[in-house]
Order: sequence, then C-alpha cells, then structure tokens
Amino acid sequence: MKTGNIVSDNINSFAHLKAGTAIKPPLKFETGIALTTPETGALEFHNNKLHITNKSVRKAIDRTSDIVLETVTVANTAVETTMWTGLMPANSLVAGNMFKFHADGIVSNDGSASPDDQITLRIKVGGVEKVILTPATKALSGDHWHLKANACQRTIGGSGSRAIHIDLSIDDISVVVVGVANIDTTINMDVTVTAQWGTAKATNTISLYQGFMEYKN
Repeated sequence: MKTGNIVSDNINSFAHLKAGTAIKPPLKFETGIALTTPETGALEFHNNKLHITNKSVRKAIDRTSDIVLETVTVANTAVETTMWTGLMPANSLVAGNMFKFHADGIVSNDGSASPDDQITLRIKVGGVEKVILTPATKALSGDHWHLKANACQRTIGGSGSRAIHIDLSIDDISVVVVGVANIDTTINMDVTVTAQWGTAKATNTISLYQGFMEYKN
C-alpha cells in the first residue's frame, strides 16, 4: 500500500520514502519553532537549520556551533580577556562524544622578544583552567596564528575524563599539548579561550577572526 510518498509495506523499515525528483525532495520540513524543552531523538527545522537532539542538547545537523561573527581584539591591556566561548551545558555529553574547535587570526607586538610582549592563551572548561599555552616570545607584525583542538569524552560523571590534543601555531612557533583531563560532565562545561599580554601596550594586539565548535557525533 502506498500513501503519498510513503511506502508502508516495506518489510525492512516502518517508513520507507520514495526517491526524490529534480523538483520534489523525498522529505521536507516546514519552518517551525524550537521545542521549549529539547527531546532526545527529535528532528526540528527552524532558523534555516535542521536540528537534532542527541541527548539533551539541540544542535544543527552539521553539528557546528558557536561561530564567531565579529572580530575580537585584545590590545593595550594586560588583563586576561575571553576571545571565544563554546557552549557545553551540564549533562549534555555521553561517553564517546567527539568534538573539536578552531580559532585563528593575527597577532602583533612592538617588535621585540621581551617578556613584556609575551602572549598567553588559556583554555578553560566550565571556568576552570585546563591548558596554558605560552609560545616562545618573538617579534610579531601581523603574523597569523591558529589554534586547533580535538577531544574525546571517554567517561562521564563527576570524575569524567577527556582525552585532548591541542595545537597552537604563531607564525613559525608551535605549542602542542596532549593528555587526559578530568572533566566533570554534571556541571557547566563551556569551553573558553582567553588571551593575556605580559604588559599593556598599544602595539601588543591579538585579533580573533574565526572561531567555531564542531560536534562529530
């Protein structure tokens, strides 16, 4: 028996969709409103994106989020400043979740290798510092930098563990961190990247052009 485009007598599935055509897709969602409370397994289309909820967090189906839309600059200050945040609510992960984030931009100092011109990047989870990245100081003038990190949540709970691999490159300088971090998945796990200069100078400036999180599963 056929009802519209659904073939209901396929013994291998409860619902089997006919193939699409050049002018008609096999399945189409009307734009709607997001569920007030995300439901595990729900598919929703709103804000021009198809969303899926894996456990308790609704994400775009491409699993990309927290995209930077404006340049963020930290200059002429020695105060630690947040450049990017990836939202990761409490109890939103399961064991085996893989995710990665990327950030990039340009950086300059006053052209010396003085400790005053040192840039330090920190990665925090739920506001707790997990990684400090302090590359060797050198003269920088509009040089590129990029930060790449991937992680696997091995276990969940108050004593959850997360394997991490982080690469920071500034021009020809690289800093790599590999290890396993303790991450309490029952509380907020927002990932933040901060920048801090050794001394406040107008010539000490770092800008973030791109930043985003990818959830791989």
